[in-house]
Amino acid sequence: MAKRDDRPMEFNFARRGGGRLLSNDLSMTTELSAAELSRFARGAALPPALRKGLEEKGFFSGRLDFARLLPRHFAALLADWKGPRVHIVAVTADCDHACLYCGASSGSGGSHMTRATAKKTLNFIFSTGAPELVIEFQGGEPLRNFGVVQYMIGEAKRLAARGGQSLHFSMVSNLAGLTAEKLAYLAANKVTLCTSLDGPAAIHDSGRKYSGGSSHAAAVRGIALVQKLAAAGELEPLNAICTVTKYSLSQPKAIVDEFLKRGIKRVQLGPLEPIGRAARAGLAVTPEEFLAFYAEALEYMLRLNRRGVAVYEKGALMFLKQMVGGERPRYQNLDLLYRLAYGPDGSVYGSDEARLLAAGGNEFFRLGSVEDSFCRLASSPLGRTLILSCFPRLTQPRCARCPHSAWCRVSPVYNHAAQGGFWGDMMTNGRCRVFMGVSDLLLAKLKEPAARKMLEGWAEGYQ
Repeated sequence: MAKRDDRPMEFNFARRGGGRLLSNDLSMTTELSAAELSRFARGAALPPALRKGLEEKGFFSGRLDFARLLPRHFAALLADWKGPRVHIVAVTADCDHACLYCGASSGSGGSHMTRATAKKTLNFIFSTGAPELVIEFQGGEPLRNFGVVQYMIGEAKRLAARGGQSLHFSMVSNLAGLTAEKLAYLAANKVTLCTSLDGPAAIHDSGRKYSGGSSHAAAVRGIALVQKLAAAGELEPLNAICTVTKYSLSQPKAIVDEFLKRGIKRVQLGPLEPIGRAARAGLAVTPEEFLAFYAEALEYMLRLNRRGVAVYEKGALMFLKQMVGGERPRYQNLDLLYRLAYGPDGSVYGSDEARLLAAGGNEFFRLGSVEDSFCRLASSPLGRTLILSCFPRLTQPRCARCPHSAWCRVSPVYNHAAQGGFWGDMMTNGRCRVFMGVSDLLLAKLKEPAARKMLEGWAEGYQ
């Protein structure tokens, strides 16, 4: 019989290559051989170094360092929650692009958020109680309703000064309508900019149709304007997102090189998700196709790191912050608890993906409107269910047994769009396969000394 101090903490495990991946309720992970797992599970004697490593990670129920481990456990259970931090405001449904996989309308017929609705939206945002707020302007194309953007920035700063909240602004834009005057205003108000950059012109323009000509040329022109101010210290460096489609699969290196060519060291690679027109565009990639693409892109970035080139991938950083540092990334925004999204008409959703689904005619995830109180929306049947979805290890049978659930998050909107149900089926869920595949790839790389040094550098050096 095992000594009391040698009893294992409750853990999940899965076969991984020739070994076993383990994780526990503290979101700590380790890898053991099959023989080591057998001895550990029985409470048998283990080599001192192995025992010490397991003890430090909280795998023995009688040897827990509560002072060190409890903060991590509380963070995993979101005990530090103080209200939704990220608020994504679609100030218009209008856009000058007609991207093949987007739900926004091209032309002048899309609806704009009015100043009256903008005021109600801000009052709602500041009523949620979060001490730190990020207001992100989206569309459509937010530059096409710039007057309301300016109004919201000015009013939000006034409300934050009165209420004592910290405040940051960001904007997601295709940059085609960016002028020197608009950029000067955004820089003066410290608005971080993010755009789409799917790769070189041939890839980018294949999915992003622009009435003014080449979408890539317009984006590159805007990127250059932003990066010039960033180099002068007047604005944060621009962020960009690559939506991975069928057009991308053969070009991972060219896509990374395009980011670097534009002065962007944070590469963000995400597969096209089946929301809005994307579900019908025929451009989506399978999880296996994405993972093969991603592995090649990651390997290329690590090779560049070895040559002294600063570049990293945001999705990998999200995992590494937890795998290596044990912290919850600030950008892993859980539906309703940490983020909310708002339509031009003041409709409220738990995420921007839910808002995009509604833009395509499916309002399943509409929580209510800015006329309601946050308490009412959070306590509604949909609100309570969204909160439950933030804890997959407590609500998903597959996740309850999966060691990857230590750093994974379930997306109800993806489940609904791809599988026809809020909870989905994790056994066949494409997003689940992508998350497991990326985390397995990173775990394998962390076992390589040279790669581990670079990946640990990502986790420690980037946000």
